[in-house]
Amino acid sequence: MSKTPNLLEKLRLSHGLSQGDVATRLEVSRPTYSLVEKNRKELTLSQAKLLSDLYSVPVEAISTGQISKKDFSNNEIVATTLPTKFGTFVFGVWNQPKGQEIVFLQTSKLDPSKPVLVRVHSECMTGEVFHSYRCDCGEQKDRSLEMIAESGNGVFIYLRQEGRGIGLYDKIRAYILQDNGYDTHEANILLGHKPDYREYSWVKKVLQHLNVQQIKLITNNPSKVTEIARLGIKITERIPIVTESNSHNRKYFETKKQKFKHFFGKDESNYFYQFSYADSPKQVEEIGTFLSGKQKDPFLKICIGVYADFHTLNDDAALRNIESIFKSAEHYEGFVPILHFTFKLSSDPKNDIAAIRAKMPFVKYLRLNDLTSEHAEVLAFANKFFLVDIPLSDENMNLVDDPAFVKEVLKSKTFIMLDNSHGGGKQDNAKNVTKKVNKLLSSGINDIALCGGFGPQNLGLYFDMCEHYKFNFSIDAETKLKTNGSIDMGKVKEYLNKLINHKHDYQS
Repeated sequence: MSKTPNLLEKLRLSHGLSQGDVATRLEVSRPTYSLVEKNRKELTLSQAKLLSDLYSVPVEAISTGQISKKDFSNNEIVATTLPTKFGTFVFGVWNQPKGQEIVFLQTSKLDPSKPVLVRVHSECMTGEVFHSYRCDCGEQKDRSLEMIAESGNGVFIYLRQEGRGIGLYDKIRAYILQDNGYDTHEANILLGHKPDYREYSWVKKVLQHLNVQQIKLITNNPSKVTEIARLGIKITERIPIVTESNSHNRKYFETKKQKFKHFFGKDESNYFYQFSYADSPKQVEEIGTFLSGKQKDPFLKICIGVYADFHTLNDDAALRNIESIFKSAEHYEGFVPILHFTFKLSSDPKNDIAAIRAKMPFVKYLRLNDLTSEHAEVLAFANKFFLVDIPLSDENMNLVDDPAFVKEVLKSKTFIMLDNSHGGGKQDNAKNVTKKVNKLLSSGINDIALCGGFGPQNLGLYFDMCEHYKFNFSIDAETKLKTNGSIDMGKVKEYLNKLINHKHDYQS
């Protein structure tokens, strides 16, 4: 360590800031701050902390004027003031190979004690530079900068991920395929790519540099919310960004909504991690305590599957136990109990659904297990009273060819549970799951859960599907969470922990 007489001046200049810029941050006059740099006036501890956060060096270095090489990061980040038509920002650049630099713009005053308005935006030369009508990227960039400037407390992070990560050359090759009738999702796959390669590990680095831990995220993309939440960043709110489609990008908009599950406006849907079957309130309480503070994704729900059948409807003790399980879930934010009703013993499914409504008025979510006929009709009846999940296997996948069934699913936002195991714990193969998912997406159905054969040691297929399609599949596990025929809470915890923390180590 060596004494650095003009350390504050060197740090300021390395970040491209004037004395006035720093004085504004410290809420003092420029002449007052000038005296600080000349060692004629001391900083308070709170002022030293502000400069520590600004320059990413220890508070001790600010206070003592002593710094080691490992603390001095002027070769990593440079920043300057940038006046724009949206407002004046601090413009920062993270040193990377030429053409791959990470850029962030922040408002002149940043208050990390409150949720900060953040836009994470990926590069799009055609839309942002040449104002292409084929996408809305340029409009989203401009509107986000306006919103951040108006907020007075925001950050715009610009990632070099052209063409959802496939690069400009292949993006134009994808455009050529789109000219021939394929959508943007299909075109990427035909070129040998995943639909979306983007990742957001840089978001954590930038926000840590700015000492930001809670954000309001400007996005229509729920997958982006999930991936950033997994970085350990608390997302307090999703702020939609609304742009208008045109004749050139109407199909692009529809594909984003249908196949990437983007939300437009305030219209949203959740996804869930489910474990089945809970048989006591204590199990719900145990999981509630275990997950306390771990959930950071506002779209994620923890679902508890509770079994019932025809005999349950006439068993008062069983009905009371089910009600106690449902009531216990009310104490935990994001917990949703779902009644898994099997119709194997039912002669009249509609009559049983009416009985569920009458005898279990606390039930809001219902899964229709083991229906053998009249799926569309029974689904329409159940949708009058409940939010419904319905399993589909290879045997009844042809229901997706029935316009009446698809219409009912889309109208009521029914979740489709892809399950070939029929309770046997056998996992489907990736090729077959992909085929079925593609069929559902082509029909406009994207509220999809993967079921059958999943457990704490059997999640690879689920993670592969989420990574390939880049949206949030739901998941349900049952058989692989049991030991000697009974639910094993240790396995449930391991299963949920692996789901919630997936990729955490990679992105840290």
